[in-house]
Amino acid sequence: MAMRSLPELFWLSVLLLLSNVVPAVDGAHRFRHELQDRPMGMASFTSIGHVLPTAMRTMPGVNQHAPAAQESSAPGGHFNVLAFGAKGDGATDDTEAFAKALKAASDAGGGHVYAPPAEYLLKGNLTIPGGVALKGSYQVVPSHDCRSGRWANLTFNDGSVLIPTGGRGVPCDIDCTDAFIAVQANGVLQGFTIVYKEQERQALPVSYPWTIFMNGNNAAVTDVELLGSWNGLAAVGAHRHYVARLQGQPINIGVFVDETYDIGRLEDIHFNPWFSSSQPFVGYQTTFGRAFVMGRSDWYVFNTFAFGYAIGYHFIERAKGSMNGNFLGIGMDLATNASVQVDQSQAYGILITNGEFTAFCDNGGFCQRRDASPRHVVVGPANVGAVKFVNSAFWGPAVQVAQTAGAGTVTFSQCHFDAWDNHLSSDGKSYTHNGTAAIDQQGGTLIVTTSEFTGGFNRPAHVEVGERASKTIFTENIVRGVLNVVKTGGKGKVIVSNNADDSADDSIDEAVV
Repeated sequence: MAMRSLPELFWLSVLLLLSNVVPAVDGAHRFRHELQDRPMGMASFTSIGHVLPTAMRTMPGVNQHAPAAQESSAPGGHFNVLAFGAKGDGATDDTEAFAKALKAASDAGGGHVYAPPAEYLLKGNLTIPGGVALKGSYQVVPSHDCRSGRWANLTFNDGSVLIPTGGRGVPCDIDCTDAFIAVQANGVLQGFTIVYKEQERQALPVSYPWTIFMNGNNAAVTDVELLGSWNGLAAVGAHRHYVARLQGQPINIGVFVDETYDIGRLEDIHFNPWFSSSQPFVGYQTTFGRAFVMGRSDWYVFNTFAFGYAIGYHFIERAKGSMNGNFLGIGMDLATNASVQVDQSQAYGILITNGEFTAFCDNGGFCQRRDASPRHVVVGPANVGAVKFVNSAFWGPAVQVAQTAGAGTVTFSQCHFDAWDNHLSSDGKSYTHNGTAAIDQQGGTLIVTTSEFTGGFNRPAHVEVGERASKTIFTENIVRGVLNVVKTGGKGKVIVSNNADDSADDSIDEAVV
């Protein structure tokens, strides 16, 4: 036998190892990695080696809205909506075809229902049963800027598009349970653009039911774009829900979570005004809209962002209680009321790390409110829990960084504060500066430490301690200008120490008021 050289032996060993590699799949996330349909004859590979369908590209002479019929099912419980009568021409109501395909998958014990690239008009609503995944062609969350250019007419030819029309004008707010798509326990919605073509785009927006309502444990929604939704996605009584890579422009409420007692996850959710930024349409959103509303729920929120809402993150008290949670890498831009508003939180706390927040009214662009008083953080008088910000930044021409009340504890650690005391003038063309403090402590306990203050005007107040404040600690901060902590009365204890400002006195201040 001929002797192998060392390089040959090395590469043979590598090939042998690769041929026996089996991707490790966490059972809790198996639905994210299973082999998907390949009805269009085109595929791509994921990072773990599975073959996934690729959205059909625009080709000369090909009608993107009339896909060819497919077989009704394939090995492994794969079903195609076209085989159940869906036309995908954007004009024929395909609700019944989708419903039949979803039922067939459920009756088969679970499976994948695939909607190839096309525009599907759906006048009714859909329910995704347990064990069934309704999947479109997008392998990553799609994004379409519909304000001008290619997609201004809301016609898409790059993937699977759902066009709901039912429930136009029906009132639907936070307690509403009606929805275009209901996702039951262990159901999955993945890979679609959902666009409301009958939604207003210049006039005031019209209400619709929820676009997506998750009402079962372990339900999942991934890689979905919402354009013109009145209310985007609700997860109520959906323990261990998983929502990832959700984008678009919900108008009234973006995401609502409630009655979740076991850990839920929201990841990579971004809302931008790409459906419409025209007035008075977007004026409703910046006056009343809320991007994220959190009722009774637990834990993880990661990499979320919203632009142009009255409130970015709203923590509320519900019949079943309030939230405790871990928020990492979250952001809010152009909040006209508050970037973060806490009406109530659990004692365990709302923990926010690596946040970036701007609160302001641009008057004439997205926000046309002369009465706006934007604050980055508002903690209400009923709050009894902890609210903690770490390594977060607050800027933009806001009225105030924070207004804190209630009996709970609010903490800012290693944060950056800039550009407060900006009040929109009566003509809306400039800002006035009235000496408003960066932080107005109206009650509870306040801790500000190892943070930096770079804004304010005319010897600004950095903290104003109200008569109902319980305890205040302001230590080891960097202050541009001269430190100014004001106590307006009350018996609360205030400790100010080891701060560095620009005063002539270079000694370390040690003050107990």
